[in-house]
Amino acid sequence: MIATTTERYDPVTFIHWLYWRLRCLEASPVEFQRLFENVAVRAKNEFVRVRPYGNIGDRKCDGLYYGKGIAYQVFSPDAMKQAKTLTKIEEDLSGAVRHWRGDLKSWVFVYNTRQGLAPDIPRLLKMEGKKYPGLDIRPLGDDDLWKIVRNLSVQDRTEILGPPPGYEMLFPLTSSLPKEIRDRLRTGRFIIVQDILSPINLLDAVRALKPIKPFAPPLFLRKPSGNASWKMMAEHQRSLVEEAIARSKEQLPRFAVFSISPIPMAIHLGYLLSDRVEVMPFQFDRDRKTWCWDEEKKKCDSGFSVRGLPRTPNPSLVEVAIRISLSDRICPRETDTVTGRLPMVVDIEVDNPDVMWLVHPKQISEFMRIFRNALRDIRRLAPNCARIHLFYAGPTGCAIVAGQAINPRMNPSIQLYEYNRRKTPRYKPVLTLG
Repeated sequence: MIATTTERYDPVTFIHWLYWRLRCLEASPVEFQRLFENVAVRAKNEFVRVRPYGNIGDRKCDGLYYGKGIAYQVFSPDAMKQAKTLTKIEEDLSGAVRHWRGDLKSWVFVYNTRQGLAPDIPRLLKMEGKKYPGLDIRPLGDDDLWKIVRNLSVQDRTEILGPPPGYEMLFPLTSSLPKEIRDRLRTGRFIIVQDILSPINLLDAVRALKPIKPFAPPLFLRKPSGNASWKMMAEHQRSLVEEAIARSKEQLPRFAVFSISPIPMAIHLGYLLSDRVEVMPFQFDRDRKTWCWDEEKKKCDSGFSVRGLPRTPNPSLVEVAIRISLSDRICPRETDTVTGRLPMVVDIEVDNPDVMWLVHPKQISEFMRIFRNALRDIRRLAPNCARIHLFYAGPTGCAIVAGQAINPRMNPSIQLYEYNRRKTPRYKPVLTLG
């Protein structure tokens, strides 16, 4: 008799399992740690990535669920030798107990091994459990991690491992491909959906992109679960964008960006994308309830003005402010409250700032040119400037290209602010670029 089952074979999960095995087999120690982090941030709430910092290092922790007291230590050597592994476990565990003390409830040894653990390692973990009563000590191997990955949504798995075959982004742009695929790669766009504040309907985004066709699953940039700080949101966004660019670099990626997010995160997204890739930002029309540009408003007047640039260079200037007024006019008194009276404040404005000011993509292109020129002039007129305070009141579409214009190799660090009318002061520093 042939056994039957109601469970259907899932080819996408099988392909992702093959991808997982390949990633684990080929991953360097740093790459496997990043792989683990990308799984952990999607598996549960409140996961915190930990990076070595100055002299204090990482406090013997490669990531933790701080509210739950769970700390993870990742180990993925090219060849796992028993003596070295035993020493590392003892050192890392004792260090974690010393640094985290009463907050530590569970310590997890995450490992990536090609042929299983040496026999003394599980025994040592059990002995360490007796040494630290009340502390849950356990191993988590690459096979155990896969069980977590397979229970994630297809979207989450794709963000970690890439799309399964059938999506054009997997094919290099070579003459051996059929012409229709090559044409689509040249003219298509990867869609980035940054819906931190409000969900974005993907079908509406695809309609706005026509006649250009999207290819590959969209990249969703959303707020991590739990009470994520600005720093955590930026790090989460950075990891997703860097992986998307790395996976698509052979296809000369072009991106279409749809964003409803806090302005600092929109600027940060543009900064991550940089001006080295082609980006097509879209703006949601609040009146028409669509992402499609209004073809009847092609003849729009940007009317930019730039004020506050001195005529001659001043080497003594170390801090400068830029105020960008597109959707509303920024009040100088409110920015002076947080920066003090700076000797150089550059205002980039339009004649009549309004939330409905942006009606056509050419306004975005013109704004990027104006803003890039302002940064160039600041470098020339304030050659020793170490920080630019950026205050922005405008649409996310222009915020994206503002971030693209910020070159960390050429410009000083950029301080970004969140605006809240109900708080005093109304501007709060949240992120620094560069």
